[in-house]
This record gives sequence, structure tokens and C-alpha cells, in this order.
Amino acid sequence: MIKFKYYIKRFGVIGILKQVLSKLGLIKFDVYDYLYHRYYSQLKKEDYETELIEWYQYRSKNYNNPLINPITFNEKIQWLKLNDSKPLKSVCADKYLVREYIKDKVGEDYLIPLLGYWDKFEDIDFTTLPQKMIFKSTTGSARYKIIKNKNNIDYQDLKKSMDLWQKLPYGYAGMEIHYLDIDRKIICEELLDMNGPSVVDYKIHCFNGNPRIVEYISDRKDHSYCESWFDTEWNKLNIFMDSDFSFNHEITPKPPQKLKEMLKIAKILSEDFIYVRVDLYEIKGTIYFGELTFTPANGFDIWKGTKSQTLVGKLLRLPYEDKLEEKEIEKTMNELKL
Repeated sequence: MIKFKYYIKRFGVIGILKQVLSKLGLIKFDVYDYLYHRYYSQLKKEDYETELIEWYQYRSKNYNNPLINPITFNEKIQWLKLNDSKPLKSVCADKYLVREYIKDKVGEDYLIPLLGYWDKFEDIDFTTLPQKMIFKSTTGSARYKIIKNKNNIDYQDLKKSMDLWQKLPYGYAGMEIHYLDIDRKIICEELLDMNGPSVVDYKIHCFNGNPRIVEYISDRKDHSYCESWFDTEWNKLNIFMDSDFSFNHEITPKPPQKLKEMLKIAKILSEDFIYVRVDLYEIKGTIYFGELTFTPANGFDIWKGTKSQTLVGKLLRLPYEDKLEEKEIEKTMNELKL
């Protein structure tokens, strides 16, 4: 019933019929384009709370309201979406504008060299670009194209992807509203050397200005990857995602050479926010900044069990909650350990 009501309100009977015909291969149907023009573009700011609640209930398949007494990590991320949507988040979620923020906070040495910044595909002069690079949209998640050899670029496919990036605002699904005000541009950065099938991500979760948890991700291939979770002393934590795409490392990864420096950077970059995930890389002993993430997985990662998500939620103190004393933080982190 929840799913039916959700779909009818947003798609209508005609939209649902088009989806069915599309799945049967009888027509082409751009779901987000249809949703934006029929529904999202009509949303007013006073509708955002209802939209978020309905989206969360649809995804979780129950009638819980995540904005009332949020306890788990995912629930608190939903609360922050609407109640902590300050302009600085939009600046820091913009993959171009965040560079100036990083430069001011910790210095430009941590930035991946920028190769270009454009309004659209047609503005790019490929003759000036190197053989290897990565193109990114300034807004949104998973909007990038890795180029390992410029001679093999499928320009038609690349243009199609970039046109889609530029076409519509990102952030309405799940009300990640800090993305809505970002100018949709294209950037190109140097491609970092990969040691293995993909570069290793060190995703440092920071709560109320303090790094507490390091999420280690490697071996990305298509949509799958391996991950492990650690505290800041590199003790493995009892955190696992219930996903067909996420796999646990069979051998516990070693910490980065410059873990302490990474944590120092994360602390500085997180001091302006209630919660932020600071994504860093370490390539041959050099630290690079990846991005700042405020709503990981749209606040809807599926965790195995509820205990770990509740404990992590406890670490994230919302403005109306009492600050945790260090002894309570230490106790919570110990409960998270394997």
C-alpha cells in the first residue's frame, strides 16, 4: 500500500503505464525527467518535509517518521537534511567550489590537480588534455567518467553522459536539498595512479567536529566493492552493510601510512558541521582530498542488524541532544568493536 500510494502520487496512472511499457522494451522512458517535470519541479519548500517522510517510508516499507525522535544513523541523516541545510553545505558539495574551501582550510597541496572547468561538453578542447583523466559533474553522486586512454574515448557516449549530468537538478530524490543550488558544470582532474583494480578510499566519518570512524573501500569493479570499518586506532568495528554489492575484506587491510595526518585533516574540515564524511586518498605516501559527503547513500545504507547503526547514531549528536562525555564516547566505540 505504501509503495502504491507513493507511485500514484508521483507518476500518476500514465507514468506507471509508461514504466511498465519501458520494462517490456516497448518504449523509452526517462524516469527522472518525467518525475522532475511532472512532480519535483512543482514542489515548494513547505512540501519538503512531507516529501522526505513519504520517501523514507516508501524506502523502509513502514510508516515510521524519521524526523520524530531519530535514533539510528540513517534517521539522523534524514533529520539533518531539512534541519541543517545551510549554504556552506552546498558550497562544499560542489566539486569545484569545495576546492577553494579546502585550500583555505588545509592548503592546496591536498587537492587533485584540476585540468579544466566547463559549462557543457561542447566547450571542452580535448587536444589540451592528457591521455589519462577523470571527468566529474560538479553535483551529485556517481556522476563521473574515468578516461584511461584518450585515444579510446567514445565521444558520443561521453557527450550523452555529460548532457544528462547537465539536464536536471540533482537532489530531489530523498530530499538531499544541499545539492539543489549547485551550478551544474563539468570538471576534469588528473587521474590518480591506482595500486590494484581501483584507488583506495578512506572515508572518515566525523561527528560534531571529531573523526571517529574510518570506512575503508577498495577493489571497486562495476558496482561492487570491498569494505571494512575501523576506529581511529585501526581497530576493526562490527559494522557491515547488507548489500549484494558490498563485500567484506577476507584479509584485514593495513592502515594508511599517514593515518594521523588524515585524521588531523578530517578534524579541521569537519569543524563547521554536525556531521560530515571526509573522503581522502593516499597515493605513494601523498594524501589527496576526494570530497565532503553529508548524506552518505542518501541516509539509506542497509546495515546488518540495528545495534551498530544505533550506536553510530548515538555518536551523532543533534543540536537538541546533550553532548556525550568522553567516557560515554569511549564506551560506545568499545561496543562497536569486533
